[in-house]
Amino acid sequence: MGESLTFGVEPNMREVPPGKSATFNVGKVEEWKVIETEWGMKYSFPIILLSHPSYDSIPKKGIEMKWQSKSKSAEGLFFWMYNDLNDDDEYIMKVFDHDMSKELNSKMTLHRFETGTYMLEIPQ
Repeated sequence: MGESLTFGVEPNMREVPPGKSATFNVGKVEEWKVIETEWGMKYSFPIILLSHPSYDSIPKKGIEMKWQSKSKSAEGLFFWMYNDLNDDDEYIMKVFDHDMSKELNSKMTLHRFETGTYMLEIPQ
């Protein structure tokens, strides 16, 4: 049997308003992708959204969704874990000399400045 048919879209995190921030945990690195959208190329990450000023109510366990962005913060996060394309047009995960689980399991904070730019903070 093949893949099942699906209709609709997965939830994506809303933009963080200028001067505000959101917190989330990232999902499996193997599911991080570079995708093409109607607004151009974006980086896509599965996340558990923990706080966001544009959501009235977020359960304590968070909300599963995607963070899709073409920001420098998203690009930096993606290439922190992946190398550029190989000959088969695939991104190859980097090999680290230490366990990355502490950083990857940390609650990350995405700040948006009044200018509209983003900065991602990952506790060490």
